[in-house]
Amino acid sequence: MSWMSPWIEGIGILDSAPAWVLAALSLIVIYIFIVVPCAALISYLDRKLTADFQARVGPNQAGPAGIFQPLVDGLKLLQKQPRDPVSWREAAWLSVHTMALYSTVAVLPLGSAVLLVDTDMSAFLPFWSALVLALGTMLLGFSQSGVPGWFGGIRVAAQTLAGAFPALIALLCSGVAAGGFRWSLLAAAQGTSPLQWTAFANPFQFLAFAVFVVSGLVTLGIPPMDAPFSSTDTHGGVSSGLWGRRYILFRLGRFYGFFLWSVIAVTIFLGAWSLPFGGSDYLREQGYLRLLQTLELLWLLLKTLLLMILVIWAARVNPRTRVDQVTDFAWTVLSPFALLALIGASVVVAWGYFQ
Repeated sequence: MSWMSPWIEGIGILDSAPAWVLAALSLIVIYIFIVVPCAALISYLDRKLTADFQARVGPNQAGPAGIFQPLVDGLKLLQKQPRDPVSWREAAWLSVHTMALYSTVAVLPLGSAVLLVDTDMSAFLPFWSALVLALGTMLLGFSQSGVPGWFGGIRVAAQTLAGAFPALIALLCSGVAAGGFRWSLLAAAQGTSPLQWTAFANPFQFLAFAVFVVSGLVTLGIPPMDAPFSSTDTHGGVSSGLWGRRYILFRLGRFYGFFLWSVIAVTIFLGAWSLPFGGSDYLREQGYLRLLQTLELLWLLLKTLLLMILVIWAARVNPRTRVDQVTDFAWTVLSPFALLALIGASVVVAWGYFQ
C-alpha cells in the first residue's frame, strides 16, 4: 500500500479501503477524466487540421465550430449492431487488448504526487504492453473471415517488432543520463527550462528523442505509417470487420497507445511535469500539494497534446508509407541512429564523470 500513498492522499481516499478498490477507482478516474476527454479533443483537432490542410470544410454542424462532432460520432457508432457474433478469436483479442493496454494506466507518470507505480522498471512496462497488444491485434486480424484481416494482423506484428527495438535503445539513452529508469529519476534529471530538458542536453539526446517519437509511429501504426489499418491498401486491415461498439473500443485503444507513447516521450525527454520558473519547488515549500498536483497534471497534458498535434501535423502532410518501407526504415535507419545516440550519450556521461 505504500506505493499508492501519494495517490491516496491526493484524491482523499481513506487508506483503510481495500487495495483492489483503490486500484480500480484510480484506473477508472484516470481513464474517464483524462484519457477519454483527451481522445475527444485530439479527434476534433485532427479532423480540423486535416480539413485545413486538404481545403475541406471539416465538422461544423454539431455545436459551435463542430465541437460536439466526436460525441455525435460515438452515439452513431453505438447505435450500430455487429453483423456477426463475437468469435473466440475476437474474444481473445478483446481480453489481451484490455489487459495489455489499460493495465498501463497504473504506470502513467501524471505528476510527482500521483505516481501510482515508480519502480526501477517503470519505463519499460509500456514496451511489454505494446508487444502484447501487437499479439492481440494479430489475433483480431486472424479472427476476420477475409484476407484483409489476416494480412493486417501480420503487418501489425511486423511493424511492432521493427519499431520496438530502436525505441528501446532510445529509452536507454535517457536512462544513462538520468542514472535509472524510475519516473521520479527521469523527471528529476531535467530542469524547468527547455534548455535543461533531456532532449536538448546534447545532440545525441535530441537524436534519441527523434528516434523514440518516430519509433512510436512505427510500433503503434500511427499515420503516415498506418498501412496495416489502411482503407486503400488492405480495405481496413484488422478493423475491416469491426462495427459499432467494437470499433469504438478499437479506436479508443489506438488513441490510448498514441497518448501513452506521447506521455512517455514528454516525461523522459521534454521536462516531465516540472513547472516552469521553479513553480514546483515553490508550491511544495508552501504546502499547496493539491494545487501542485493539479498544475503538474495540466502542464504535462499540455505538452503531451502539443506533441501529439505536431505529430498529426507532420502525418497529414506526408503520404502513407508501405509496410515494407516502414520496416526497412526502422531497421536500416532508426536502429543505427538509436545505437549511435546510445554510444554518444554514454560517452558524454563518462566524460563528465572523469572530468
